[in-house]
Amino acid sequence: MFKLKYDPISYILKNGKTYHKLLLYVALNKTDDLGFKKAYDMTILAQNSDGGWSWLGRWEEKKKPPSSVCDSTNIIQLLLRAGEKKDSGLIKEGRFFLLKKQRDDGGWSESEELKSALDPEWVWFSATYSVTWITGEVITTLAEAGLKESSEVKKGVEFLKRMQNKEGGWPSHTGSFDLQKTDMWTMESVVKGLISADEGADSEVIKKAVEAVLKHQERWKEPVENPLEMFLSIGYDKDNPWVKECIQHLIDYQHEDGGWGYYNNLPSHPDQTVEWLDCLLKYGVAIPNR
Repeated sequence: MFKLKYDPISYILKNGKTYHKLLLYVALNKTDDLGFKKAYDMTILAQNSDGGWSWLGRWEEKKKPPSSVCDSTNIIQLLLRAGEKKDSGLIKEGRFFLLKKQRDDGGWSESEELKSALDPEWVWFSATYSVTWITGEVITTLAEAGLKESSEVKKGVEFLKRMQNKEGGWPSHTGSFDLQKTDMWTMESVVKGLISADEGADSEVIKKAVEAVLKHQERWKEPVENPLEMFLSIGYDKDNPWVKECIQHLIDYQHEDGGWGYYNNLPSHPDQTVEWLDCLLKYGVAIPNR
């Protein structure tokens, strides 16, 4: 049985924002905890009038930047996991926000209102071009929120299929310098989106995606490029050798504070830490002192 070296829970509770703490309680199945209720209520109250949620949780800093497509997908998916009904007013408003943001090519980008806030060096992000991994997250969100058969989801799926490169992977967005480059950080969100829209795990699209990540196996050591969550969405179990390799990398490169950074040479970050804890728990990985 795999076991982490360090406990990531304390790191998340100390450094995480409301979203990270809410995901932590859901991942630990502690929805009867007072901390869960506080985080849940705060998240609901933070919904903007347009149905979305502000970028990077900045509503907690008394700031109200425009709603973020990326953050809204994460929060809606989490609220559904936490027990919110897909036909609730809250979820319907969130769906409406996302549907309005679909671009003509079928994909989604970050909100155009956030264009000035994005660092030009963030090559994986765009408010100008359709972003493959954001599109995958939106498709997953809409499918889980009851719109799997909608024309918007079908159009998004077709966009992702068109954007798959010869290797089997995806570039970050349609404005990428090299559209034939496989950006490993896109793979989990894109594949999860396709699977959520009923693309079969044995389809040619998914088979090619697996072939693409296998061609970049040397990059699996870096947390943001580790394909474990992609393998989880496809349905690979804990005895799969690729799954074992990905889990071992996360164990080997966990920081002493309990967290993971986007890359191993970067400080721990709540986003990566709670995401990997959630995934590892689904694979039965044990946590120290728990």
